[in-house]
Amino acid sequence: MGEKHKKYKEHENPIDKLKEWQDNQYNPGYYTGGKIPPYVEIPSKTGLFGKLYAVGAKIVGIIYILAGVGLIFIGITIFIGQEYRSIAGLMGNLLGVIAIFGSLGVLFILYGLKYNSKTKSREKSKS
Repeated sequence: MGEKHKKYKEHENPIDKLKEWQDNQYNPGYYTGGKIPPYVEIPSKTGLFGKLYAVGAKIVGIIYILAGVGLIFIGITIFIGQEYRSIAGLMGNLLGVIAIFGSLGVLFILYGLKYNSKTKSREKSKS
């Protein structure tokens, strides 16, 4: 058994625990007196998958931040690239760019920052 399973006694058989749980899973009060079902008691081996998730989450957070910056840049490009004949056209286009591209860009950036900080706090809590 691995490092995580050292605290379990060598003579305990997980198959026997599973059979006991299957026999008593519907008995009211059987697992409320300090007995823990085996699917909760035995820790899973997810060390590698947890690390892969953390790396993937950071990449997704960075992608969201870049997408937000890209949306803001597209909005600025659309606004600058137009010829305006009246102040009403200028203000309408400015409000449209701010409402659509600016707000979506800021939301994407904030979501990416939150996603990255959430991943960092999970890593700190596990150590």
